[in-house]
Amino acid sequence: MTETRYFCPLLKKDIDASFCRDITYAAEGRISQAVIPEINNWEYAKDTCADCVNAYWNKNNMPTPTIKET
Repeated sequence: MTETRYFCPLLKKDIDASFCRDITYAAEGRISQAVIPEINNWEYAKDTCADCVNAYWNKNNMPTPTIKET
């Protein structure tokens, strides 16, 4: 079974849906940002993920979550 892939405007390449979700979770503070070493500017990541059509909340018609400050 092949996982869905999305174009990530943050990394500027196609990534697996689960990696997309992990980046979004880390940007929100749900998981440690240390588990995503590819990202070095989390403020930019927060803004980019918040605007991304592939964010999990956009795919599931959910309200955009509040990003907690770290």
